Amino acid sequence: MANGYTFFIGLRYLTSKKQGFINIISFISVAGIALGVAVLIIVISVMNGFHEDIRDKIIGSNAHVIAMPGFKEDLHDYDAVTAKIAKMDHVVAAAPYFMGQAMLKFSDKVQGLVLWGVDPKSISKVNKLGDNIKRGDIDFITKPLPDNKHGILLGKELMDIIGADLGDDVILISPVFYKTPAGLMPKMSRMKIVGVFESGMYDSDTTFAYVSIDTAQKLFDKDGDSVTGVAVKTDNIDNAALVAADIRRTFKNLYARDWMSMNQNLFKALAIEKLVMFIILVLIVLVAAFNIASTLIMMVMRKTKDIGILKSMGANSAGIMNIFIIQGLMTGIIGSIIGFAVGVGMCIFLKQHPLPMPGGGSVYYIDKLAVSLHFNEVLIIPLVSIAISFLATLYPAYQATKLDPVEAIRYE
Repeated sequence: MANGYTFFIGLRYLTSKKQGFINIISFISVAGIALGVAVLIIVISVMNGFHEDIRDKIIGSNAHVIAMPGFKEDLHDYDAVTAKIAKMDHVVAAAPYFMGQAMLKFSDKVQGLVLWGVDPKSISKVNKLGDNIKRGDIDFITKPLPDNKHGILLGKELMDIIGADLGDDVILISPVFYKTPAGLMPKMSRMKIVGVFESGMYDSDTTFAYVSIDTAQKLFDKDGDSVTGVAVKTDNIDNAALVAADIRRTFKNLYARDWMSMNQNLFKALAIEKLVMFIILVLIVLVAAFNIASTLIMMVMRKTKDIGILKSMGANSAGIMNIFIIQGLMTGIIGSIIGFAVGVGMCIFLKQHPLPMPGGGSVYYIDKLAVSLHFNEVLIIPLVSIAISFLATLYPAYQATKLDPVEAIRYE
């Protein structure tokens, strides 16, 4: 027989119009594999987009690395420390900050918050606070205001909760108490809202407020040489852990954490969810692979005479096995190619025309479906599908080689 007969016969069996019910099962197998591959690509890409969107918003409202002394300790001589950190490898910018808990009062509403004392110029180089200002100006927190007031930046969600607006006066209440003839009273300061920011993270926009470092130091009765820590931006987010380790080695009194370790529970949960979704959706491909196996088993039963004739003409067991492997493998390849094209095409379409997500912005401000195609992951999916299809062909193909040619054509 001519070389390549196994490929020719395998394709003939696959495309023959006389197979009837077997052809229907073959079509279902192709459709099942295509559906599994397409859905896997779309779901994995959507989860990648969600992961990156959350990561960018977390980093945008915070820093890549936070360096601070021990619990309830202040960082002194912070200008020198900040300058030294800024000169480290992979560090783009560093900014000192003061952080403490306080209360905000407007009209008859009181709300707890985390107060950040920052320098507008340096902090805007570390995170996206300056870019997140929707109304007002971040520089106003350091400028003198009438009646000895100080400027404060509030999140959009916090503004909605207390019912305040840009330009309104609010009272900032410190946890620091001082003695008066009437007893102990908390230290308070009248502030003017000079800016409204929207970071994209609900927690930040409801609990964060920003003032100048000097204002925060006075409110908490700290001297002008004390801050809480130093916020650091790296040249690449993947180098954040390396920079944190360098800071810990250089400054024995500082404890540094990178953005990943500060949010490891969230990102571990996302990674586990992604893995579980991958496993669940692979089951679709496995169901289609079982269809391939059942199709080939029925094909072997129907082609008993053909197998006997081929063996009597000199076809060896490897050749007979290859015929049915090719038939099943082509089903997997066709389904994988169709699924790959549909999945990638849908991802490109969704990326160019994002679907709105009603109510999705209530926590993470994800108001549209984010899609991120990682071709190193996307290419693995059809390859795994083809491998599963190949494995599904082995048993039926092996059974075909065990047929006795004499018995197969005895009654023909």
